[in-house]
Amino acid sequence: MKDPIAIGLFGFAVPLFIIGAVFYGIVPLAGLGTLLALSFAFGAAEMFVAGGFTYQLPNSYIATVFFTYGSFFLAFAIAAISGGLAATMKSAPELLAIWFALMALITLIFFLASLRANVGLVLLFGILCVAFILMAISSDAIAGLLFMIVAVIGFYLAAVHVINPVMGKAILPVGSLAPKKA
Repeated sequence: MKDPIAIGLFGFAVPLFIIGAVFYGIVPLAGLGTLLALSFAFGAAEMFVAGGFTYQLPNSYIATVFFTYGSFFLAFAIAAISGGLAATMKSAPELLAIWFALMALITLIFFLASLRANVGLVLLFGILCVAFILMAISSDAIAGLLFMIVAVIGFYLAAVHVINPVMGKAILPVGSLAPKKA
């Protein structure tokens, strides 16, 4: 069976890196509409497609991850493109704090599940959870840097799902945490 996970991971890493770059201060928030539209539509669309295909596999965990973050990126893009994100940051930052806190909670659940998967996912969800917590308490620059680090981990994990099967062996390790079979 084909593996759609790389598609979702690339869709995850691209918009997350761009969000991180904005909050870290590398890319200015003003005038970012077109880049956000392309990046987030690319990310959300890829994650929804990958989530649909992954859902058909016996892996509802990864499908749930893709649908959840695909929805987050789509909502973030709509808010940014419409101007609502900038307005909310100024007039109702508590709403964004709640949104990021809820994303931290969801990410914590994914982190706990990753403890039986592999080191790559543990790092990805652990750092992402901290980044969402920092966003909730308005530590935007540090969270932005963490988002970019998580995106790099996402790119690595996507590469694992592309390169290892092509090579026929584990060229790129992920550090399996799955229980050993007797």
